[in-house]
Amino acid sequence: MLSRLGINPSMASSRHILRPSKSLARLQSTSFSTFPVSKQQDQHAADPQQPHFPVKEVVGQISVDTFRETALIPENPLLLRGFHNLPAMHKWFQYSADNLNVEFTPYMEEHEDIILPYEFTLPLQYRKVAPASQEQVLLDFLAWLEKSSKYRDSQVPVSINTLIDTYKAFKKSRLRHALPKSSGGYDNEPSHFLQLDAPLGLITSARQFNMERGNSSDCMKKLYIAQSNFSNLPEPLSQDLPTPDVVLAGKGDIYDTSIWIGLQPTFTPLHRDPNPNLFCQLAGSKKVRLTAPKAGDALYRLIRKKLGIYRHKQLRGPEMMSGPEFELLHAAVWGEESDHGDVQIDEVSLNPGDALFIPLGWWHSVASTGEDGKLNASANWWFR
Repeated sequence: MLSRLGINPSMASSRHILRPSKSLARLQSTSFSTFPVSKQQDQHAADPQQPHFPVKEVVGQISVDTFRETALIPENPLLLRGFHNLPAMHKWFQYSADNLNVEFTPYMEEHEDIILPYEFTLPLQYRKVAPASQEQVLLDFLAWLEKSSKYRDSQVPVSINTLIDTYKAFKKSRLRHALPKSSGGYDNEPSHFLQLDAPLGLITSARQFNMERGNSSDCMKKLYIAQSNFSNLPEPLSQDLPTPDVVLAGKGDIYDTSIWIGLQPTFTPLHRDPNPNLFCQLAGSKKVRLTAPKAGDALYRLIRKKLGIYRHKQLRGPEMMSGPEFELLHAAVWGEESDHGDVQIDEVSLNPGDALFIPLGWWHSVASTGEDGKLNASANWWFR
């Protein structure tokens, strides 16, 4: 996940068990490269004649030295099962007796006024208007807030009114499959992806609203606190995310940090990072699909060439989170069928306490799993 997720063209010993994770074989790559690749990255080229080594898995703790030698230096992805016990897992979230539901704790509600960056995918689908019931969910949520003694005088209703106004504006716009080349091609197509700053109370209240609705098809979803630096948090919350020792296995330089808290489904499209990434799951579950640098590089360039797009973009912008490029990348990485040949894609699943090390340059896409409208949370460190 790039810094603000923009693609950059320059691009104590413990007993553990290693075993391969699930591997998915698909998608053919060509030999060209969009970004420079280091000698270590070059060993991961998308060559059908080269053997493929699935993502290895470590169960339990791993020493810094072992992590450095087996993952960081050779630039190999590593799945770390039961790796962390970050305080945020237990202080921010609480589980029902049957462990089927995860909710915010009263401790988090104490901090509902802090402002954080959100993403929201408006209920307007590409090439067709979403069902009216989806628009109604926003209106129902606003009515629920205005009746709430806790939230009606807060900033949350203001945020929802912004979402509703934006939704209505998009609903009136005409979505076309492709604009003329003279208009900039697909790049200028209207989008239903919105970014806004809003209080933490937006997602805590939305989750409470969903609990009362009790229907995953009739709830607030695709609301995501995404790419929010730990520095946006008040000190008590940031202290709940102490840096894991393995993050200091390199130069000891933390390049950036982020929290990711959303109402499912949440999604991050295929991209590559300019620095190594340790991604830790806090609540709910996620799947990550990843592929080696040259393989992902070729696939990404192939799709953009197919669309006639040649300039670089910000990854978590509207143009990358919806529209034709989003659909083609999503189909290539997550679709059951693909016409891109034999590029190897690995899939790993992450549960609370698990972590995934993603080396510099490895392409990856992240998706929540589970029922719509439920909580999902992660935290990550980019380091050098």
